[in-house]
Amino acid sequence: MHNLEESREEWEKEFVDVQRTITFDQGLRSVQIISKKLSATPAPISDFAHLLMLLVSGGFLVAAFLVFSSNVSHKVILGIAILSAGGYLGVAAFRWPRKHR
Repeated sequence: MHNLEESREEWEKEFVDVQRTITFDQGLRSVQIISKKLSATPAPISDFAHLLMLLVSGGFLVAAFLVFSSNVSHKVILGIAILSAGGYLGVAAFRWPRKHR
């Protein structure tokens, strides 16, 4: 147990020493690199157009279920058409490539 405490103390001392030797410029550069890597990762919904497509898709899906539960003639065909439009629009909201500036 005593050996583990010594190794932890040594590790903490080395960690503090490394932190003290980093200059402001080195820290700033590493933060810039990290933020650039984080901004390059794609988000599930990248912008407002995708969010709007997703909301419209949800509206189509709700409308399809309302058609299925109503007494409209040809409800199966109409419901499947609206359901497929909502599904395709929802998939497109996530898979549509984002414009790079």
